[in-house]
Amino acid sequence: MRSAASAPSPTGNGFAASFAATVMLVVGLLTVLTLWRDPYWVFRDSPPWTRDGAGASRLLDVEMRLIKPLQIARLKPQTLLIGSSVVYRGLDPRDASGVGGQVYNAGVSALMARELPTLAALAVDVGSVRQVVIELDYFMFTAWPPPPPIDRQLATASGRREALVSIVLNPKAIDNLRGRQSRRTEPGLWHGDGYKATPDFDAELVGRITREQNIAAMVYRPGDLTHLERALDLLRTRKVTIVLSPMSAAQRQLVMDGGRGAELAAWRRDVAALAAARGLPFHDLVSGHPFEDFDPAKASSRYWLDTLHFKPEVGRWLLGRIGLGRLPAGA
Repeated sequence: MRSAASAPSPTGNGFAASFAATVMLVVGLLTVLTLWRDPYWVFRDSPPWTRDGAGASRLLDVEMRLIKPLQIARLKPQTLLIGSSVVYRGLDPRDASGVGGQVYNAGVSALMARELPTLAALAVDVGSVRQVVIELDYFMFTAWPPPPPIDRQLATASGRREALVSIVLNPKAIDNLRGRQSRRTEPGLWHGDGYKATPDFDAELVGRITREQNIAAMVYRPGDLTHLERALDLLRTRKVTIVLSPMSAAQRQLVMDGGRGAELAAWRRDVAALAAARGLPFHDLVSGHPFEDFDPAKASSRYWLDTLHFKPEVGRWLLGRIGLGRLPAGA
């Protein structure tokens, strides 16, 4: 016979039940608030912190390698624009013709070549993507210090489900839900299709961006082309166009002055040869474009935000050149 001392305490049972109920209530409340406010913009088309399809988001600025794959999986676009920050700042999906269906801007800050296979695998796994534009920058294939890569698990449905759960149960969820998230690393408004409308930079910011480029670290690594080849293997049943991103004359001069001119030329030849060998549409827009109005000693120009990033005016021309624009190139 059990003694009274060993019997379960009604008070203890009551506390445990109350604690469990409280935890469930808090988790449930956070889940509802996260789904409603959607601070990561991965559950809804128009969260309350956005207006007319755009909003300021510090989370998108700093966690786009998590958020953009989840947005792609939810939206299921037919066309992806893949590239670095020059893509998400310079290519507005609204400037694309309707021929390619719904277009999503999958530009990611400082995207490196080694991340291309993950984005390609994601495009295949989502299933809706029929066309992919891969816009390449020279630094992607160099020894430039890379950021942490996109999590490969995000290219799988199970990995994305886990990521969505982690967003809801994030310990920082309450902070992410508060206010309009005006604290952000960069100016501009994100759109639900992955594009970021960016205001002009003043001369001080332009000068800092120009001076702080680590050209010495941009040693060309031809071996990194294998990452591009792997991505193309994954996308073999999709229509793929390869573009070498427009470069301002100021940026090309920086590369030359840094002793990387020959490497830049070699990279252009190597990617062209790879595209030709696979029979893919290829557009080298690094030079020879009609947008040489930028002065690195001044603020943003009509066509350039800074030495690196072109504006949507150039993006419209680019989309026209590759056959995706609402207007033909030169219009």
